[in-house]
Parts: sequence; structure tokens; C-alpha cells
Amino acid sequence: MEEQLQKKRKIHIVILCVLVVAVLVASVNIIWILKHRTQEYRGYYIFCVDSNETKVQYEHYTPKNDDTEKLIQEFLDKMQRDPKDISMKKAIPDNVSVDEYTLSDSGELTLYLDSAYGNYSGVNEILRRASIVKTLCQIPDVDSVQFYVAGQPLTDSNSNAIGFMTADTFIDNTGGEAVYQQSAVLNIYFASEDGESLKMVPVRIIYDATIPLEQMTIEQLIKGPDSIKGIDQKNILPTIPDGTVLNSVTVKEHTCYVDFSKEFLKKRDDILPEVAVYSVVNTLTELATVNKVQFSIDGEQVLLYNDVINFGEVFERNLDLVVEE
Repeated sequence: MEEQLQKKRKIHIVILCVLVVAVLVASVNIIWILKHRTQEYRGYYIFCVDSNETKVQYEHYTPKNDDTEKLIQEFLDKMQRDPKDISMKKAIPDNVSVDEYTLSDSGELTLYLDSAYGNYSGVNEILRRASIVKTLCQIPDVDSVQFYVAGQPLTDSNSNAIGFMTADTFIDNTGGEAVYQQSAVLNIYFASEDGESLKMVPVRIIYDATIPLEQMTIEQLIKGPDSIKGIDQKNILPTIPDGTVLNSVTVKEHTCYVDFSKEFLKKRDDILPEVAVYSVVNTLTELATVNKVQFSIDGEQVLLYNDVINFGEVFERNLDLVVEE
């Protein structure tokens, strides 16, 4: 009887020891998981397009090289391979090749793509471009990226050269819709408090990539300073008359053709006519695509603005009207 009790005690002790070990192992595993879940990933990403082509996704990646030139080539090669996750598509399709690239001392990377890239447009192209730029701009010596296609600069839907882009140029779509947005800082010129000069106000906007940036710029100017958060609105005045509509805006050979509704001719009483005109001109010529501005009203040329300005001429930037804060 005593012998059976001792055996039971030993069995109980063994079971207890097993349970203690199991609890300890489980605790260690839980601590490890929690620790690693809270650690922020600080490595590289290879950005891809999701299978539905509605947003940019990514995979973690550990490069084999740390030399800048080799790292650029490694990332380009990686973006031409299928991602491990079958729900993603590679950024550079099979029919597109990167013929060469150049990197300036200031960190500006230029990619020369073959003509096949020109077959992509709209959201389809923007998502791929965003993936490529976001991937390459992780490299410490790469600050911005621009595309050349078949030897010519990549242009937007308005035939304007897109130029250099950074990772911040693109805003990821999280709404599930087939829309991809971009970010830009616009230098908008509003009137000074006395209405006799111009003040430059930097404004960050997020816009649909299918809309020309020139259009977004003028629309922001029309909205006026009241639409901008974080600025002292007491010291600046709007320049566009109430009710003014932007009928169209196009760019050809670096001249921006702006067509306003007739309300634009009704100058605001609190500003000079030169301030009204050059608020538009100076704002547009801040863009890399615009050097000159030509006005029209409801599709027709108007010779005088406010009876004092030759409105039929082509206007260039006028910084003499600008005052610093």
C-alpha cells in the first residue's frame, strides 16, 4: 500500500514538473512574440503593385550589397522578379526594360526605360512608378528619381514633363478605390495686407494624379487663403474675384494658357490690378513646366485688364511685387 502511494507521489511530481516546464516555455514564447511584434522593422522594402492594381504594397528585403551603384542595380533586378506573395505584382513588367541609369552627385537618379513603358497609363502606370521611386529612394545616396522613356522625359496627361520625384511625391491609397494620389508643395502668391504687393505662401496639397498640377494650382489660388490651415490670414488677402471659374488650363512649350470666366475682370477693390494679374503669373511660373502665362476670358482675348494692364501680352514672372515675411 505504501509502495503504491509513493508511486502516485512520483507520478504527480513528474506531471507537475512537466506542467511547470510547459508554462515556462509558453511564457518565453509569448514574451518573444510580443517583443518582436513591437519591434519596428528598419530594413529595406521592395514595393509592388497589388493584384487588383489599386494600391502599392511591399515585401521586406535584405540586400546583398551596400555599395550605392550595386544597390541600385540589385533593387532594379529585384523589382523585375515576381514577389513571393502571389497577391502582388512586380513593379517592372516583363515587357519593360531599364536600359541604363545615371546618378548625379546631388542624388538625382535618372532611369532610362524602353518604349514599352509608354504603353502603361493612368493608375496602372502611376502605381508602378510609385513602387519604383519608393524602392529606390530608400538608398541613402538617392534623393529623387526621374524617368525617361525611349529617350524622352516621362510626361503627365497634359504632356508636361513630370521631372524628379521622391517617396513623398506619392500618397498611398487606403480607401480601396482605384485612385492613386500624389503630394506636392505649391508656392501660392496672395496679396499683402495693403493690397499693393504679393506674399508667397507654401501650401502642401494631395491630389488625384490624373489632374494636371497647373489646374490644382489655380484652383488653390481661387479658393484663397481662408482655405489654408496654419497661416496668419490677417496679413494676406485673396486675389481672385468671387465667382471666378477656371474654364481651362493647358501648357505648350512652357507657356501656360489660362482661360477664366468673365468674373476675373471684376478686380477686387482692396488690391492693385498688377497684384491680381501677377498672383496668377507668379504662382504658375513656380512650376517647373511653366515659364510664361497667356490669359483669355471665356475663350476670347481681352486687350486690357482694369483699363491699365495690357492683358493681351504673354506674362513672365515679376518678383518686384513680392515682399518677404
